[in-house]
Amino acid sequence: MNVYVGGDVSKGYADFCLMDGEGEILLEIQLDDTRQGHSQMRKLICKCNRKVGPEEELEIALEATGGMERNWLHLFQKLDEADEADLNVYRFNPLVIRRFTEQRLHTNKTDEISARVLADYLRLGLAEKKAAYTDEGPDDGLKTLSRKTQRMVNQSIDLQNELQALLQRAHPELVQYVRGHMSQWVLRLIKRYPTPDQVVEAGLEALIEIPYVTEKKAKKLVEAARTTVASQTDEDTGLTLSLVAEDLLRLEKRIDRLKERLWNRVRDRRAPRIIASIEGIGKWSAAVLYCEIGDITRFSSAKKLIAYAGLDPQREESGDIAREKTISKQGSSHIRSVLYGCVTAAIRNGSNPPVRDLYDRLKERGKHQKVAEVACMRKLLAIVYGCWSNNERFDPTYEKRLKARQAEKKSTGEASSEQAEGQSFDMSAPVSRKEAKKRRKATSPEKSVSPSARGQGAFLDEYHNGESASEQA
Repeated sequence: MNVYVGGDVSKGYADFCLMDGEGEILLEIQLDDTRQGHSQMRKLICKCNRKVGPEEELEIALEATGGMERNWLHLFQKLDEADEADLNVYRFNPLVIRRFTEQRLHTNKTDEISARVLADYLRLGLAEKKAAYTDEGPDDGLKTLSRKTQRMVNQSIDLQNELQALLQRAHPELVQYVRGHMSQWVLRLIKRYPTPDQVVEAGLEALIEIPYVTEKKAKKLVEAARTTVASQTDEDTGLTLSLVAEDLLRLEKRIDRLKERLWNRVRDRRAPRIIASIEGIGKWSAAVLYCEIGDITRFSSAKKLIAYAGLDPQREESGDIAREKTISKQGSSHIRSVLYGCVTAAIRNGSNPPVRDLYDRLKERGKHQKVAEVACMRKLLAIVYGCWSNNERFDPTYEKRLKARQAEKKSTGEASSEQAEGQSFDMSAPVSRKEAKKRRKATSPEKSVSPSARGQGAFLDEYHNGESASEQA
């Protein structure tokens, strides 16, 4: 007998539904996330395992609920490792189950119904084996540390914005030193002498004691403070500035220490080193991507990884009507956040030719900067997938060589089997002018060169020839 278990996890407890292969509910039960509750679930699973034959299945599905499901996943993993039960365990994105529920025209939503839907989803065989939960990839603790560090980085950015806004009215002469990168000497200066009056009172000798403040720079700071146009130089504002600078100094020191720790924890693994070999991606970003993506074998293509990151462009077509929408943003915001920093670095330095070339092409076509950057984020993630899945370090000339081979094949008249097996269209069909143009283009030999299936060039042609879909931000 096949047994399918669906679990809807809440804070401190979970509702489970056990269902057989015919869709009959065997048991519905609510268990607490305690030792007693886990013990009851262990007994239930072992009992079900005895009823499941060698050719039959015992599958369990939980929704991802922000980490509350991890204790139950850990229990099922221990049962499988101890050979107490032969389990297939899945953890689904809630959006997947919500769409499945909508297809079934369910309108009510309770914990019990959600557990039934999960069990039914498994029973119908809709779960892909690649989506099964495994302990491959980084430890959960590494991902937790990575996300904590990312939150601290965001806090640092908020503090920097607050400091710049305060300096504009309390010490505008210092604003020029905090544009872009905020140097440590500026923060130390603001912490000790936040207002222009305090800078003048401190004098040259006190300012020179601050690291990296030369005598020439100190004279310039004092002179600017004497002729300041600041409108808010009261004692309370000065204290606020000093506190913000102190918080920034302490926070940045802690961030640097955590970034170094995270990289040291993963640097001996092959995948993070491969990701770090891609120009534009530093060690910290490589560690975050490794922790967030996890096991790369979960994704059968770069498109699926891109969708997981929420960078997949949304497009609606119906007949001759086509509408481009924004990216889905349904996936991991942590991946998008770190990719944005990597892309801006790659564009600024020009060190990653595929990414920089795509950015330049889109800007020449009049695309907005943010639109071009999002398209480059998608390109960079496709390169990450190609390098990681093939266990190859980044080769900046790969795409150029790939296009050269394709051009040579086209010039020699060689046609692949994929080209020969293209769909045939009846041009005499009473279709619209737009559809007829699309069919002529699809059947044109020079337009039918297929992209490389895998490798660093996987899906790169799609980003070149189909940029209209890739440009949606």
